[in-house]
Amino acid sequence: MSIVKNIAEAAGGSEAAVRLLLGQLLGYPVALIYRKHISRQPSTIQHIYFIVTGLLAGWFVIGQDIQHSLAAILTTYIILAAAGGTLISVIISFIFNFGYLLVGYYFTESEGYDICWTMPHCVLSLRLIGLTFDCYDGARARRRGLESLSRDQQKTALTESPSLMEMLSHNFFIGGYFIGPQIQMRKYQQCLTPAYQDTLPGSPLGYGLQRLGLGLLYLVFHILGSVHLFSDWPISEDFINSCILTKLVLLPFWCKITLSKYIAFWLIAEGVCVISGLSFLGVTEDDKGKQKIDWKGCANVKTVRLETSTKFGHVIESFNINTNNWVAVYIYKRLKFMGSRTVSQLVTLLFLAVWHGFHSGYYLVFLNEFLIIKVEREFLSIWSKSAKASRWQSSAQGARVISLLGWLYVFMFLPHCLVPFVLLTYNKFVPSYMSMYFCLYVFFFTWPFWKKLVKAFLLNENVRDLSEEINKDETVEKVNDKDEAAQEKVVTSAEETSETKAAEVVTEELETETPDHDKKNV
Repeated sequence: MSIVKNIAEAAGGSEAAVRLLLGQLLGYPVALIYRKHISRQPSTIQHIYFIVTGLLAGWFVIGQDIQHSLAAILTTYIILAAAGGTLISVIISFIFNFGYLLVGYYFTESEGYDICWTMPHCVLSLRLIGLTFDCYDGARARRRGLESLSRDQQKTALTESPSLMEMLSHNFFIGGYFIGPQIQMRKYQQCLTPAYQDTLPGSPLGYGLQRLGLGLLYLVFHILGSVHLFSDWPISEDFINSCILTKLVLLPFWCKITLSKYIAFWLIAEGVCVISGLSFLGVTEDDKGKQKIDWKGCANVKTVRLETSTKFGHVIESFNINTNNWVAVYIYKRLKFMGSRTVSQLVTLLFLAVWHGFHSGYYLVFLNEFLIIKVEREFLSIWSKSAKASRWQSSAQGARVISLLGWLYVFMFLPHCLVPFVLLTYNKFVPSYMSMYFCLYVFFFTWPFWKKLVKAFLLNENVRDLSEEINKDETVEKVNDKDEAAQEKVVTSAEETSETKAAEVVTEELETETPDHDKKNV
């Protein structure tokens, strides 16, 4: 029996999971040696270092199945060498890399989570597809000018196809090979130069080790919490037979325990990227004018934002950040030709679901996301126009109460969205949903019926204010009308007075002229 298997049994996990964790932790001695001895060597030496260390770590975690990664990288290199940065290369690369991943899912997928070669390959497939897009964007920039690209495309476009050595180094970099994050080739090429390392304003070691420490804390929380609320708990007899109140109270804690394993691995991977220098974004100043180095370029989770989310939009922007950003840049924003934001969102979410695998739970969880975000946007649109809401938020106490209610909303409903993602198959998550009376869908599908009540309640002060403004305007108009009438009376009386005086003058003149006239006639 191997040492790894003994560790797995002692920890109550699978050997594959322990190998993945140890493989990810191997990144720290690799990154520390790189910082100390390799980072100021020529780029070729740096690339070779990461190729060798990545291949060894990959062999330790998935064994000879690392050949699938090599096959995908070599084939993509041949596609770029033959077709260059053309639309044809993008299409062929997309079909090949995405198809290779799906075929892998078909042969390896079971009813649970599978830690095998498809786990790093799902990250690799996006990286290789993104690489061909970057070469295509670079070719477009050469033909039409840099202004023909979007701001995102300008940051990642490649004027030349990378060498095979660069591709192997980029994809086997131990900080991003197993579970991400997504790292663009252009950034990676810049990082692996002595000049780049010399420009770093400080040592990334402290922040990198902080991310490692936080990741290990999340991992310990997951291990301890899983003893009581394990992954399949929402389908266990204990859960099914519990009263609805117990389910609703404990399910959010199950959600926290389940998500903590993803957060833990992402934080551990981020720490490796930080120590290597890849995550450096620049130097910023805080409110006091103190300079602060930003090492968050490879962050895949914003822990504070995630734990304090007051709407589902916060959850999406703080969880699996790099994958979401990749999908936004390379899929969603390139679907503008469809002319519909909703259609683009649906296609993007469908792509994400298929990228995760064939289990029905993946498709339902992204359908849940689409439904909730749509309802949330409609509610927030009403909320932003509400005078009553503005009045509540104007006080510190009211703002705290609103934040607390928003946090409770996310805390209570997020686990219901996560259930199909964890249980995966419909024969598991449907009974779980049934035992909770499908409360998630009862709440969000009935939104069109109680939307009017919410609108009337939140906007009733807007109507009152509008009525007051109208009444005020009418009062002002009446006053103005009275003033105008009074002025007209004054003018009219003045005119009448002047006309009367003029008539009197004329009469007097006629009376004085008449005797003289009579005399002449005589």
